[in-house]
Amino acid sequence: MKSTSLRIKILSGMLSAGIAFSGTSLAFATDNNIENEKVVTNIKFKHSSSNKKVDKAQRAEVKATLQIVIKESVNSNIITKAEGDKVLEYVSIKSEKKHKGCEKGKCDGKKGGLFNDLVTEGILTKDKSEALREKMYVKRTEIKTVELKNGLKGLVDDKVITIEQSNKVQDIMMERQTQRKEIYKKMQNMSQKERQEYVKKMDGTKVNPMKALVDNGTITKEQEVKIQHVLPHHGHHYK
Repeated sequence: MKSTSLRIKILSGMLSAGIAFSGTSLAFATDNNIENEKVVTNIKFKHSSSNKKVDKAQRAEVKATLQIVIKESVNSNIITKAEGDKVLEYVSIKSEKKHKGCEKGKCDGKKGGLFNDLVTEGILTKDKSEALREKMYVKRTEIKTVELKNGLKGLVDDKVITIEQSNKVQDIMMERQTQRKEIYKKMQNMSQKERQEYVKKMDGTKVNPMKALVDNGTITKEQEVKIQHVLPHHGHHYK
């Protein structure tokens, strides 16, 4: 029961990160951005039974992605350099405080997520904050797409799966992305505690996309194991 509760907290934290950085895009974007390749290359997600290691990797990815988004937003004049520096400083301080609070069992945060905080703290205007939120979501989606495509390409090159099977996996993961977006919308204005309760309620309704592909004969169980290891954040296997 304790491990289940911890898993719900971790999942809720991941979802809240998605909420904080979500925008309006539903489709996976293109993977021709060099900066995206660097992030995917530099951030390694090794399978581990330790939820703390997975959580640390998740926070590292968010931080690295945010730095790219801030740089691009400054270059495109969405925000100023001074505003970008203030955002990064605020996120660094906030992330550390929240992490320490969660370790003490006090994970409940304000409703609305980080980008609402940037407005209430006077760091960004609402329009700039919303623009940054959308760019963050799109960028994270781009990075996850690159990671997934690279991983599946490796399996195709190694003749573990076929190109047709790779395409099927990408299709079902796109469907999952759309479903997650709907969850983000529902959880947008929830506090951390409310999100955890919602995730617990929804826990029994989750559909394992890889199991679905095994059940319909698209891939074998052995192939599913290999594919799981190239999925973004593969430490979080579907139950």
